[in-house]
Amino acid sequence: MARRDDTSCAGIGCAGFLILVVCVVVGSLLAQPVLMPDLLSVQTPPQKLSGAGQYLAVYGVSVVTAAVLAVFSGRSRRFVWWVVLGRTALYLGAGWSAMLWAEAQVDSPYWNIRGLAVSGATGVAAFVVHRGIRWWDAARANRAPGSRLGRRPARGEVWLAMVPYRESDQAAQHYCVVLRTRAGHAEVLQITSKNKDGRADHIRIPNAGWDHVSGRDHWVEIGVPPRPVPYADFLKSRPQGRCHRATWRQLRASAPAGATGGRGRALLSRFTQGGA
Repeated sequence: MARRDDTSCAGIGCAGFLILVVCVVVGSLLAQPVLMPDLLSVQTPPQKLSGAGQYLAVYGVSVVTAAVLAVFSGRSRRFVWWVVLGRTALYLGAGWSAMLWAEAQVDSPYWNIRGLAVSGATGVAAFVVHRGIRWWDAARANRAPGSRLGRRPARGEVWLAMVPYRESDQAAQHYCVVLRTRAGHAEVLQITSKNKDGRADHIRIPNAGWDHVSGRDHWVEIGVPPRPVPYADFLKSRPQGRCHRATWRQLRASAPAGATGGRGRALLSRFTQGGA
């Protein structure tokens, strides 16, 4: 039992050390605007940055690092440019603030000590921002409609859901492509594994890894009104994958503006009238 506890403590210690190393490495990239001029100043003879190209390279490393962190720190797989831009600015603001603070606090004659302090402080600030973004995304996911959803579906994604029939009040489990998102539901096009070649209302959709069971291509509705699916009727917490790019262009170009009849119209009426 004692050995098991020691192993657990060793594992925690290794994880903590790994996080510390990652923080220092990431911090050194974010802190290049301070570290590089400081490193050049201790050379013999002392040197300094000169020319727009050198400044662009030094600051570019920091900005690109912040952008990469912004892209991969969120829980959502969907790329939203303004979210990435805002999070990049957040990483830069926190990182550079910590960088300047550490530079002012550490007055060592040795560059290695100054560099380690600046890199560590900048990396810790980036880690705090990373954890904050993860917490924020998790909190937003918990507030999303539907108890199973980790986040709301997005346009162009393939999901597994209870898709309503067009002429009845029943629904069946199907893959579907999200065409639009609304306040309380998503408008989808149903995917089927039945061969629909030669039909004008279906096109082949490549199986880009979202159906791991069959591994085969499917067919998706096209040129017909989408079906409204409440967010609570989506059966997974994450999308199966994304719709093939060429297929998605065809679906968008052929999508009518309205929703379907039957259960679809009843659902849409309930949503738009506030459940009256």
